Amino acid sequence: MTNPNELHFKTNVQLKNIIGKDLINDDNIAILELVKNSFDADAKRVNVTYFNLKDNDDELIQSFSEKTSRLIIQDDGLGMDLEDIQDKWLNIAYSEKKSNKTQHNRRMAGAKGVGRFSCDRLGEYLNLYAKTKDDKKYVKLSIDWKLFEIEDEKKEIQSIPLKFEYLSKNEIENLGFKAFENGVLLEVIKLRSSWAYPIKDKSGNTIKWDTEKFVDLKKYLEKLINPNQAFQDDDFGIYISTPEFIKENDLRNEYEKFIGKVENRIFDKLDFKSTSIETRTQDGGKIIYTELKDKGDTIFWLKERNPYYPSIKNVKISIYYLNPYAKAFFTKQTGIQSVNYGSIFLFINGFRISPYGEVGNDWLGLDQRKAQKTRSFLGLRDIIGQIEILDELNDFQIISSREGIVRNDNYKDLTNSERNDSFYYKAHRRLERYVVEGLNWDSSIYDNKDPQFKEIEQKIISGKAKENELIFREDDQTKQKRTYSAIHSIISARVNDVIELYINENLITQKIEEERQKSEREFQQLIEDFDNKKIDSETLGRILQRKAEQNAELEKQLKEFSRYSTNEATTKAILELQNYKKTVEEQTILIEKLQYELDDLKNQKQSAEKTAKEYKDKADKAEVDLSIEKEKNLYLLATRRTLSPDADGLIHTIKINNIEIRDGIENVIDDLTEDDFDINNLIERLGFLKLNAERSLKMSEFVTRSDLKEDIEKKDVDLVSYIQEYISLYGETFSDKISFEFKVNNSYLNKNISVLNLSIILDNLISNSIKWGAENILIEFNNTSDKQLEFVFSDDGDGLSDKFLDKHERIFELSVRDIPLSGMNGSGIGLFYTKNLLNDMNSEIDFIGNNLKLSGASFKLIFNTI
Repeated sequence: MTNPNELHFKTNVQLKNIIGKDLINDDNIAILELVKNSFDADAKRVNVTYFNLKDNDDELIQSFSEKTSRLIIQDDGLGMDLEDIQDKWLNIAYSEKKSNKTQHNRRMAGAKGVGRFSCDRLGEYLNLYAKTKDDKKYVKLSIDWKLFEIEDEKKEIQSIPLKFEYLSKNEIENLGFKAFENGVLLEVIKLRSSWAYPIKDKSGNTIKWDTEKFVDLKKYLEKLINPNQAFQDDDFGIYISTPEFIKENDLRNEYEKFIGKVENRIFDKLDFKSTSIETRTQDGGKIIYTELKDKGDTIFWLKERNPYYPSIKNVKISIYYLNPYAKAFFTKQTGIQSVNYGSIFLFINGFRISPYGEVGNDWLGLDQRKAQKTRSFLGLRDIIGQIEILDELNDFQIISSREGIVRNDNYKDLTNSERNDSFYYKAHRRLERYVVEGLNWDSSIYDNKDPQFKEIEQKIISGKAKENELIFREDDQTKQKRTYSAIHSIISARVNDVIELYINENLITQKIEEERQKSEREFQQLIEDFDNKKIDSETLGRILQRKAEQNAELEKQLKEFSRYSTNEATTKAILELQNYKKTVEEQTILIEKLQYELDDLKNQKQSAEKTAKEYKDKADKAEVDLSIEKEKNLYLLATRRTLSPDADGLIHTIKINNIEIRDGIENVIDDLTEDDFDINNLIERLGFLKLNAERSLKMSEFVTRSDLKEDIEKKDVDLVSYIQEYISLYGETFSDKISFEFKVNNSYLNKNISVLNLSIILDNLISNSIKWGAENILIEFNNTSDKQLEFVFSDDGDGLSDKFLDKHERIFELSVRDIPLSGMNGSGIGLFYTKNLLNDMNSEIDFIGNNLKLSGASFKLIFNTI
């Protein structure tokens, strides 16, 4: 029995218009709402197909026929039975999302339960066909929307009867549809909007069709659907089909084709062409991961605690900075300029929320902020991107008009621009600092209005531009230097929040290597100037001041890095920075020592000058002592300006040696002329002459060196140091294409030998490597005992040929020659005399194989002290 004191709402038939075509006032929005319903029903595919648009009877008949315009939206979701249609689909404002945030492993997209009235927006009639897997028959529901448009204040919406019937598989097929196991098929009949327009000539004949509305629909869906977020593993696809307009579709550019799958991949492609930042939550929202990339290369990534938790739990932000070239690339991919595309879009559960990101919509206050400092801030024209939210608890409440979301505390923590402290602005400012402080806006050398830039821009859009045509105002090295200097300002992280930090190791090591090379050049020049007495104590003082400033800057950089827990690769790069700092400190100590010695020498000379000859001798002695100290452990670099008596003796020895060579050659010529010679004997004699020639050559090289007499005869030599110094001094005289590498392994051996003969041995080995096509030589030392040194000589040449691999001892025989791939012929003498000279030193040589240390041959030399 009804209580007389109670009242109830009534639902007038006009409610249909309020929540139907009046609320959903755009065809594209209507189709999107129906697509969302399919998504929530676990559909894998939705087909949107148009029929009877070119030729129909829409204006000729009152109801509809087979020739009336149609839009078919069909999915392969779970489908509905009669109970579902009655209790859910026909239940106004019913939405399962209100009770179930997820179903079928998906976050539900529909929210208010009014999407079904999109059908009213699209057409005058609707036939709904539905089937579940368990049902044997199809349910058909027919709706004439005009029945709800009568103006009767007493007529209630539930008083309008809707007809349904069951259909068999054959009946479905007789209607022109393909039978389906499960899903929903919406047949919207007599479309309210024109989706294509005939373009006619002056005679009234149709010459072509305007299909821009299909292009707009596909682009609208592309921008409103985010496959990266909602549709994992490519398990949901939307396909548009217009069989009548295949020809019109095929004539369009690739980015304007409207038939086919709806995809939004522009941001994937931009990743390799622009500067971008990605910030996303991890570990249930408690961690924020941020990665900044420049043209595909990671500059840094950072894991930090989320200060906005729990307001921000499952959010991802992607922002792309568009320099002039990236903007042209964007136009190439989309067919429109980025400024006409939009800026930062908002997606919730895989679908875009309007109007955020639309052209001119400054919902994040970016242009308002940029107006304060144009060259310091990024505005809407500079960037493009998206904010993606997976919202299970409806923290971000969508307004029923589809015109935004409620501005609650969650919204403020996401977007707040007034205090510049929000999840979005945390990412935005890092990208901004990198673009401004690191890249200096990464601008082109040309002004945007420059004809040359316009030419390159058109080449990019047409796909004909080459990488070397993209000319920036600054080179990469300059931008890297500035980025390295500003990296900590760019990251701008609270120390207590940082969990792990990675900084591109090349950013650190390239800076170190550049400074190291510069520092070494300056230091070598300093030593040279000191040797030549071209530097004074005041200059050394200024150099020390610069070293102190350099050391302080390195200390500051290391202190900045030490504040964070860094990734392993970054830690290794920081170790390089520490080693470089140690080098600077060592150089500082040496310079201080030089300054002390210079000051001490200066004081001694001044004191000596006061007491005339007595102190002059003392000053001379001090200068000699200083010279001796500098020449300690050097065998080749102490040059005298005049020849000593030993040098005169050496020249005499060279003359005698050359006489022996001359006489020997004359004897060979006589034997050849008289045809009186034995070939082996002749080769042996020529080899002896070659050895004497090499000795003469080597003695001439030593003519201006110290300790000449001992060099000619024998002297105690640190073999490791001598070999390194000799090759460092003379290596380039053999070829400017040969490179040497040493592995000392803390080895040492002092031996009494003829430096001249040792030099000839090294010359022969290097010369052979060059003949065998080598570009790199590796020399490795190892002490097998305290009285024995092992010296392995390897190159990357052709290596010993196969015919000698099993009898390699023969290559040390006189006149036995191997021919390298390069075709250069050797004399067969060098290795023979190398072995003989080593035997005279109580040492030995042997070939130990190809491709051991480098790709070429390897020889082992063993030196004994006894």
